[in-house]
Amino acid sequence: MEQPEKPRSKLYALEPIVRKLPEVAVPKRHVSFKEKFMWTGIALLAFFVLTQVPIYGMAPGAGGVPFFGQLRFILASHGGSLMELGIGPIVTAGIIMQLLVGSKILGLNLGKSEDRVLFTGVQKIGAIVMGIFQASMLVIAGTYGVAFGSSAGIFIVVQLAIAVIIVIFLDEVVSKYGFGSGISLFIVAGVSMTIFAQAFNPIATAETGGALPGAVPNLIKTLIVGGNISDAFTRPWPLPNMMGVIATILVFFIVVYIESMRIEIPLAYGRFGGIRGRYPIKFMYASVIPVILAMVVFANIRILGMFFSPLQSVSDFLSTPNGIFAVAADPFRAGIYFVVLVLLCMGFASLWVNMTGMGPRNVAEQLDRSGMLIPGFRRDIRVMERVLSRYITGATLLGGATVGALSAGADFMGALGSGTGILLTVSIMYSLYQEIAKERMAEMFPAVRRFFSE
Repeated sequence: MEQPEKPRSKLYALEPIVRKLPEVAVPKRHVSFKEKFMWTGIALLAFFVLTQVPIYGMAPGAGGVPFFGQLRFILASHGGSLMELGIGPIVTAGIIMQLLVGSKILGLNLGKSEDRVLFTGVQKIGAIVMGIFQASMLVIAGTYGVAFGSSAGIFIVVQLAIAVIIVIFLDEVVSKYGFGSGISLFIVAGVSMTIFAQAFNPIATAETGGALPGAVPNLIKTLIVGGNISDAFTRPWPLPNMMGVIATILVFFIVVYIESMRIEIPLAYGRFGGIRGRYPIKFMYASVIPVILAMVVFANIRILGMFFSPLQSVSDFLSTPNGIFAVAADPFRAGIYFVVLVLLCMGFASLWVNMTGMGPRNVAEQLDRSGMLIPGFRRDIRVMERVLSRYITGATLLGGATVGALSAGADFMGALGSGTGILLTVSIMYSLYQEIAKERMAEMFPAVRRFFSE
């Protein structure tokens, strides 16, 4: 007896609008390694140009201080420029859509191509709407020194919304014609640029009080003039110090090590007992997605806190103390931030895994369809799910807690580019390296490309 078809999602009411949205066409041919490098470079160059274009119409002296503070590294935000909002609207829209799909509210099946196209289109619309909303909130809050209803205020909102649209298309270009995703690339670019500047910038300005802003040049100057060496390691934020450089290197190696940690569950083919395999479960099973989601939540609370005083009080505790002295000055706030971030990362890790088909039940069904079983256990999805749950649940929660603790701990030590920024950069670069290596091999050996179905 045939199963009745499920009714189409009500979201299809937006299909006429989605069809009219411009998009970057999917390549109908193999994009060569050199072309991918070229398009990735062009997208990155365009991003850097946007970070240098100031918002037109701001009042003199307005927009100089980055509104998002330390969160700007994760959002690829650059205060006072067209990249003020960074990738925030895109990620926020993506989170909302994933939550709605995962909870079955939208009734979309991303396994179907038409539903997947609709999902992508609506997410794009959501990102634009979110960009307009966030830009409006910043103007209303007086960030740019102009009235919201004035022509200058409206023009600023339009500029920031257009910048969001440009970032959406740059992300599509990288995803379809380059390496990785544009959003990941922009995060890495912003964090790397910040780390390099904070470590090696030798140019003193009035803002730094004549001190060398770079931690390494400041150390060299201290050694040459015979100053107190401890000052180079402990000078207060916002001037970076050598303790931050050491923390950055330490966190870098810790993340690289953790990325390689995994548990391998032995498998066997049901029909051919002699054929064995392994199913790897990474320690960071949800990767760094939980900390990205947590930081986006913090950023949106910060925006809403401008208008609701209770949220403003909450936002103060969700802003990370940077450096050991800041932690020592307010250990209660640091403790609350640490606990909230760790718990949020654990919650988001569990939510993400179960909503993206990575949960024990989903993995058990995939292995069963492949004809695999776990040696020593009978072939039953429920049994396999129970065995996998022991490892996946632990890796999900412990991995989420670890990325949250690493992020907060790196900030407490004054790491350059923020703890979360370093986490994201290392994780993204690790994945990007694997993709480039695979692409390079496919370019050298066409048979490999056919194996990967390219």
